[in-house]
Amino acid sequence: MLQARGELLTAIRAYLDGLSVLEVSTPVLSQGAAVDPHLQSFRLAEASDLFLQTSPESSLKRVVAAYGRSVFEITHAFRKNDQGQLHNPEFIMLEWYQVDSSLTALMDALTALLNSLPQPPQAWRDSASLGIKQCSYTALFKARFDADPNTLSYEALAQLIEQTGTETDVGHLRGPHDEQFRSDVLDYLFLKEIAPTLPRCFYLVEFPTCQAALAEIDVDGGYAKRFELYWGGIELANGYQELRDSQELKRRYRAHDKARRARGLETVRFDGRLADASAELPKCAGVALGIDRLVMLWLEKSALDDVALFGWPDH
Repeated sequence: MLQARGELLTAIRAYLDGLSVLEVSTPVLSQGAAVDPHLQSFRLAEASDLFLQTSPESSLKRVVAAYGRSVFEITHAFRKNDQGQLHNPEFIMLEWYQVDSSLTALMDALTALLNSLPQPPQAWRDSASLGIKQCSYTALFKARFDADPNTLSYEALAQLIEQTGTETDVGHLRGPHDEQFRSDVLDYLFLKEIAPTLPRCFYLVEFPTCQAALAEIDVDGGYAKRFELYWGGIELANGYQELRDSQELKRRYRAHDKARRARGLETVRFDGRLADASAELPKCAGVALGIDRLVMLWLEKSALDDVALFGWPDH
């Protein structure tokens, strides 16, 4: 495991160096924190205005905005209340921003990166030999439920989860009826009803607009320009055509802040420097890839603890 982890990290760096993508290091402490209601940040007890970062996204976008360079970072990230077979509160991620790239080009580059890694498992070789399929979230939902995920009423969404899940499955989805509720229900329905019918490895593209996060929206197509790479039902990577509109970013922050308050979650300070940087970003696409999950899948293990240097939390 230790040998494989080291070889994979070396190969990732070699591939990105070949693309002239510059490796940088950014702080893991900041006064700002992630505002997505799904992400809970660790706040330092000794300095209550500082948070451990859930990803290097904000800092890396500021680097891209300031210098116009394609960059990457392999770093530790921290997410509170995230622990289980596929989650740990502390984990390692690759975050990579490619300037002048489309989302499709970044998916091709990510596939090429994975193809460059040593000793791929048979499952990846089989999938890559056929080409990693792109599956439209929006189109799949319309085909399965005969409804547009962007406009389906909250009442109709509530009825769908009542029809498809038990109380144990859907109890957490009984929150306020808002766009965060829409996003959570759509995720549940996708994972339960649609994902099991898809290939072992696939790119999920054309997300509902309520799941745009910090990605651009194709207004005419009615979808968010983002992707996720799935492997055996596990999300391995998450990419955006990066939003470059500071006013729209602030609007999304306010919506997330409202959703957090409605759910009794901790409110956090928004990093205004990210909004400022978004207006200066060159056209770019970015992707985050979980290194621990990659090692797990590459070694054909079933849990992060199987590939951890030390088991969590016995550091």
